[in-house]
Amino acid sequence: SNRFNERKDKMKIENLYPEKVFHYFSEISKIPRGSNKEKKISDWIVEFAKKRNLEVVQDKAFNVFIRKPATAGYEEYSPLILQGHMDMVWEKNKNTQFDFETQGIELVVEDGFLKAKGTTLGADNGIAVAYALAILDSDDLKHPELEIILTTDEEDGMSGVNNLDFGIFSGKTLINLDTEEYGQVYVSSAGGARIFNEFNFDAEKLEDDDTVISVDVKGLLGGHSGAEIHLGLGNSNKILADVLNHLNKKYTLSIMDIDGGEKTNAIPREAVALLAVKLEDEKVSDFEKLAKLAFENVTKDFKIIDKNPVIEVKEIKKEELKNQGKMSISNTNAVISFFHEFPNGVIAMSEDIKGLVETSINLGVIKTENKDGKINIKVQSLPRSSVNKSLEKLLNDVKELSEKYEVAVKINSPYPSWEYRKDSKIRDIVVNSFKKITGKKPEIKAIHAGLECGVFDNNMENVDIVSIGPNIYGAHTPEERMEIDSVGKTWELLLKAMED
Repeated sequence: SNRFNERKDKMKIENLYPEKVFHYFSEISKIPRGSNKEKKISDWIVEFAKKRNLEVVQDKAFNVFIRKPATAGYEEYSPLILQGHMDMVWEKNKNTQFDFETQGIELVVEDGFLKAKGTTLGADNGIAVAYALAILDSDDLKHPELEIILTTDEEDGMSGVNNLDFGIFSGKTLINLDTEEYGQVYVSSAGGARIFNEFNFDAEKLEDDDTVISVDVKGLLGGHSGAEIHLGLGNSNKILADVLNHLNKKYTLSIMDIDGGEKTNAIPREAVALLAVKLEDEKVSDFEKLAKLAFENVTKDFKIIDKNPVIEVKEIKKEELKNQGKMSISNTNAVISFFHEFPNGVIAMSEDIKGLVETSINLGVIKTENKDGKINIKVQSLPRSSVNKSLEKLLNDVKELSEKYEVAVKINSPYPSWEYRKDSKIRDIVVNSFKKITGKKPEIKAIHAGLECGVFDNNMENVDIVSIGPNIYGAHTPEERMEIDSVGKTWELLLKAMED
């Protein structure tokens, strides 16, 4: 019966509309293609092109470029570039037995969606590859000369597109197929970087009049630092820093430990500080009262929407501390001021696109190591902007703040923004193609996260870009699912746009 069910699923997938697109999606799903592990899929695509006598180039980064001649009557038009990435994120449920390195993704058709069994589906961005292969394998479509570029490592650092030879293109018009909402035409995306800060101090020994107290901020929702930065979600690192800033005005504090957040691109939900406090003639309950008052004020000032933010203040017995030391008072002051002044959240909204965050930064991760008489604090933050100048300014602001407090700073893997163009022929064409098919106007959108479009925009003079795609939900998680109906609708839009 298992074999029969597998055959039934297979039959179903092969019979979905557009058949050719789903056939190729099914074929590439059999081939492991995690970020930085794309050689197999890249070689397979090269073979596919060679079998069809198409001009094909594979570079050192395993990016694949394929040229397809214009169909009759379309030879005079300038070439159109179609672009997507071949790598996918490998995530599975804890209880799923699955080896991504050797196994193909198991596809399941359910309630109008294509899903995977217990793993990510890889529709992000396997669907772009499937569209490209279906177009390359068809002789009955109308289009100008096509330059198809399928890149590697988009999910992990964009090393594929960053190592591309842009001289290979003749076209100046590009359709990227890596957005996830049918009926929306994307016209701009944010650039960004990773900022790393690091403090290193000698620890001092705890003294008899030190009371050790932990201050714990939790109960926050967290969220995506691009898509959800403007919603008013509390950042636990920033809230804790501002509470400490209030406490530091009244009490003599020394930080022993400060920790918050797990991922740079996630708004942190929890943060905790371990402090050595000179209470003098006050009690822990007095300290707690001020901490709670500060917490209420801070969460009010930040206008956070979280329903149940909590602060917990507890005394910690010194015996539990395994000889951990504390920072000097002056170093503590510097660390608290650094975090208090560190920019966070929305910096500016877009002037061109209503409701779009233009520039933001997320103070994502703080990690402390306190041992052998040394205290090391590592900080990671993620700035984003859809305007390159604004991103540059934000990076400079953080550099200046780092210099002010003598903290080491390093900026890694910066990628440029894809800036909004007031005049875009390809945008007008795609909008009109959509109107011809549906009788409605699509939404013009921008995304406050990175797309490869920014790298093309920065490396090719006057390139005109839009991004479209079918409905995909839960990408990067085992809940990822792609709406089958929208795959067909996006296919029709793509064919109409090529023809137009």
